[in-house]
Amino acid sequence: MKLVERHSPSCEIAFPKKTESINRAAEILQKYIFDVTDCMIPIAASVCDKCLKNKIILDVFPFDFSPQINEDLGNEGFVIAEKNGTAFILAACENSLIFGCYEFLEKYAGCMWLTSTEDYIPHRCSLEIPDGTFDISKPAIDYREVFYRDAWDPVFAEKHKLNGQFSHMKNRKILEGHKNWGFWCHSFFNLIPPAEYYTEHPEYFSLVDGERINDGQLCCTNDEMIKNAIKNLKRFIDEKPEAKYWSVSQNDNARFCTCEKCRKLDEEAGSHIGSIMYFVNKVADAFPDKIISTLSYWYSRTAPKKIEMRKNVHIMLCNIECDRSKPIEKNPQCESFVKDLAVWHNYCGNIFLWDYDIQFSNLISPFPNFRILGPNMRFFYENNVRSIFNQGNREKNGDFWALRSYLLAKLSWDPYIDTEKVKHDFIYAYYGAAAPYIEKYLDTMADELEKTGEPLSIFGQPQDEKFLSKEIIPTYLDLFSSAENAVKDDKKLLLRVEEDKLGLVYAILKAKLYNSEDEKASYISFFRRVATEIGLEKVEEWTQTVDIFLDMISKTE
Repeated sequence: MKLVERHSPSCEIAFPKKTESINRAAEILQKYIFDVTDCMIPIAASVCDKCLKNKIILDVFPFDFSPQINEDLGNEGFVIAEKNGTAFILAACENSLIFGCYEFLEKYAGCMWLTSTEDYIPHRCSLEIPDGTFDISKPAIDYREVFYRDAWDPVFAEKHKLNGQFSHMKNRKILEGHKNWGFWCHSFFNLIPPAEYYTEHPEYFSLVDGERINDGQLCCTNDEMIKNAIKNLKRFIDEKPEAKYWSVSQNDNARFCTCEKCRKLDEEAGSHIGSIMYFVNKVADAFPDKIISTLSYWYSRTAPKKIEMRKNVHIMLCNIECDRSKPIEKNPQCESFVKDLAVWHNYCGNIFLWDYDIQFSNLISPFPNFRILGPNMRFFYENNVRSIFNQGNREKNGDFWALRSYLLAKLSWDPYIDTEKVKHDFIYAYYGAAAPYIEKYLDTMADELEKTGEPLSIFGQPQDEKFLSKEIIPTYLDLFSSAENAVKDDKKLLLRVEEDKLGLVYAILKAKLYNSEDEKASYISFFRRVATEIGLEKVEEWTQTVDIFLDMISKTE
């Protein structure tokens, strides 16, 4: 079916239901088809079942006109089809209709959504959809959030069918928090603030080494504390009644309570989740219309031998300890997590997984984990994970942030994509003539990591990584030099290459892999210039700024 032929329209866009979101879907389709073909396909004023030919019909369930659809589209699925000279984009809801329009533009017009500010738009004189097309697409993962600054952009999230950070995005504003969530995590002290309760009620807080402390956890078996927590949570829920999920979860430390009652429940459960679940179940009983979420994380990560869970309790399982050098399923260092995932599956039908994708101790340092992203996502899906939070960089930029964000978004919708092909296509669209050298750099580093047989930790340090040995650094630098030379006349592409080289330079400086003070000074100058141009703020989560890092390096002998 011809949609555009020699820059002239062969069809029009039409939709039977008139809503703001459906109209925007039509405008998105119209805009990008124009960008590709220089042809403005008209939007019809109305449509009826007698005049469907040579139209692209946009519709949401229940459908006014459609080819036969026998498969359930779920909450967010869509169909792209062609029948008897009519193209259809049909969706389960208005939001997924927009997903379908962007998918149509990717698959049939060749567009790519690289970052929040950069699209790849090919140029062609004609556009068509094969006769008889019938493509059904729906997410493998129900809740999909990629936690990179760039992915916070609502339009980028829409283009990549992400649904965790944003709602319907009508006003294109970045929403605070996570979609449908009240408290997200580490919420104990939101419910019982030490400043308010500790002085008069130290017994509400964790007993550590015989002393009640105000900087650890709560005493999860103190019933009076629980009554106050429920009272306080009701106040928060009243302020945000639309939120479905409320986290009642441990703080980000391991100073858990060791009082007799907490210890007894933990011993019975075979995990510190035992005492936590006592607290969480009582909160869940108080709010049966809400989902009460809690973390299985750090000291509470071990799955229980036995435990009672209310039906409206939600487990957010974190794999923070896992090695990232090999896929989790076949990695001996991840055996305990694999076992825990299987046990939680028996208790919880919908496991929410918190996965970690970068090196948090050094946010821009090289972290060659690209080869495990696909196998891991498939393993998660096949083991009942239906919600996923991919934690990237909450700070700005970071090691190959654009590529990693793009891949994680694609895998969150479909874990069975050809990851290597998607990675290859992105690299060539994003880096232009520098692409072969960037691809070789990433492959060479991944090969070096595999040769070492060493683990890859999210808390690693570049000076300890054997894939960053002094012997291999010249090879990496040569590849970047070739990449820079290939795009030296294109300022935008050159800056992209320099930005990703920044991670290697960071590792060289921190691990003292330079050969002289002059070379060190040259690296510092490069780092400062590029960091300023791209707006890099921090090299370590929350704390270490670029200026602090470079000042420290300058003073290092």
